[in-house]
Amino acid sequence: MKLLKNRILLSAFCLILAAGVSFFLLPRFYEDKSATITVLRAAEDIPAGTKLIEHHLVSVEVGGYGLPEGVLNDKASIVGKVAQTAIAKGDYFFPQKLGNFAVNELLDRIAKNNQCLVTISVPSIAAGLSSHLLAGDIVTVAVFMEKASDGQNSSPQVIIYPELHSLEVYSVENARTQDTAEMREQQKNSQAGNSDPVPKAVTLVTSETQAEKLIHAEYVGKLHLIFEKRGGAGHE
Repeated sequence: MKLLKNRILLSAFCLILAAGVSFFLLPRFYEDKSATITVLRAAEDIPAGTKLIEHHLVSVEVGGYGLPEGVLNDKASIVGKVAQTAIAKGDYFFPQKLGNFAVNELLDRIAKNNQCLVTISVPSIAAGLSSHLLAGDIVTVAVFMEKASDGQNSSPQVIIYPELHSLEVYSVENARTQDTAEMREQQKNSQAGNSDPVPKAVTLVTSETQAEKLIHAEYVGKLHLIFEKRGGAGHE
């Protein structure tokens, strides 16, 4: 008899609990699922490298339940940014898809200023300033000529063209096209291995006129770098 009473009480408790869930919890759960919010999505396909404007955004009302974490929903945090990857029409905007630059600060500045990059060969350790040259340094490029270009003077001479003063170094690489700064760090950390900090190629930031002068100079003589100062924007 006692067992029967316990079963009746247990059944009654289960019924009350089920009724509470049905009348109180479930309606709230479905109410939350049916709630909608306004979010920002891509109004069209956006290629990587595009600077975002309001035209690229569209406001859409979606269910608030299950919205991906980290979605950007503030125009101020999207407009003016640059798409780091392609964004398909209808996609949400996430922080990792957006950035401040198309590539990096330096390359964006180079493109904005209508400048270009020119790589020159370094014919000797001395010509490349041994292992002291760094990205961001400002240099002058001198040209060593075995004989004058007009053929009238056969004695060797060094020419420093006005156009080749104050050039910014974009990168410095060794014979394996490895960044020499990284090679120096490996040597400092006793990770010598195949590290080689001696420059064999230097890439410079130039105007179109300076690029033409550099290319011509490399083919008619030997280039030698002269250090001016440490500075510039540097290379990320």
